Amino acid sequence: MSLRRPPFRLREFAYPANILTIIRLVLLPFALRAMRRPEDKGKALALLGAAMFTDAIDGPIARRRGEISALGKLLDPIADKLFLDGTAVTLSRYRDFPWWITGLLILRDLVILGGGTIIYRRKTEIVSAHPAGKLTTVSLTGAMLLYLADGPRSGKPALYLSLIPFSASLIAYIGSFVQHMRRRGDAQPEAPAEQG
Repeated sequence: MSLRRPPFRLREFAYPANILTIIRLVLLPFALRAMRRPEDKGKALALLGAAMFTDAIDGPIARRRGEISALGKLLDPIADKLFLDGTAVTLSRYRDFPWWITGLLILRDLVILGGGTIIYRRKTEIVSAHPAGKLTTVSLTGAMLLYLADGPRSGKPALYLSLIPFSASLIAYIGSFVQHMRRRGDAQPEAPAEQG
């Protein structure tokens, strides 16, 4: 007998952790717009810092309140990826952020989202974010803040350091995907015994 994930409940949208995640998504277009304008550097830093803060506290709040939800498991990684990828593209266009890093980041996130979609469709299960993925988000956001504040001089060393958790998260997600697929194969029902 397999347990299936229950559908989203409307009350999950009122959980404080999920509200913070939604706020992060709402901040995205304003942050990207500010990043494109040199005169709005302070505003862009404040918005990116606020987004980073919401990302740092939404998980602990959900765990402390016992409100880890299917909605949060879905929204939080999507918000992280949209924010990081959108910021990387904008910084590459306007702030000398390396395009090859942006390409790697988008490719990694497409691989993760594709694998997560396959697992969800086959097992009706939303996979939680891996700790290495959360560390990647924190380190990359920090590097992006430095790029905004001081350009490549401070941003580039932090960016190269962030490649360590970045690589670890990609390996971890691929390993997790393979493990989920193997478990699915092991869980095939046995043939019924003959009545006799």
